[in-house]
Amino acid sequence: MTDKLQSLKGYTTDDQKLRPIKAIESPNKDDDTQWLTYWVVYGIFSIAEFFSDIFLSWFPFYYMLKCGFLLWCMAPSPSNGAEFLYHRIIRPFFLKHEAQLDSVVQDLKDKAAETADTITKEAKKATVNLLGEEKKST
Repeated sequence: MTDKLQSLKGYTTDDQKLRPIKAIESPNKDDDTQWLTYWVVYGIFSIAEFFSDIFLSWFPFYYMLKCGFLLWCMAPSPSNGAEFLYHRIIRPFFLKHEAQLDSVVQDLKDKAAETADTITKEAKKATVNLLGEEKKST
């Protein structure tokens, strides 16, 4: 039974990948907003699930509920879950904390750049040392 649910999840995910492309290519821009909203909600859900999946997977019918939740989020109806969650929870939180979120993102970028620079310098040193040792041995 779990294999069938995983297959259904895979099918749903594959279908979801095509819908945003179709939305972008359509002349109607309302569906672009719908799919961007869906992907924002899906991204936040994925981050939350990454940290909680080990506990949630033990609950009966978790994967079935998850599938239902994702279908509700992408439903092309006035009661679309992604729109509801975005406008009621995500947007107010984002607007209230936008400056702090920008600061955190900038800090992460700076730390990532620092780390990349450090790794690059260490790799160059290691290469120079390795080449220097090869010259000595020849």
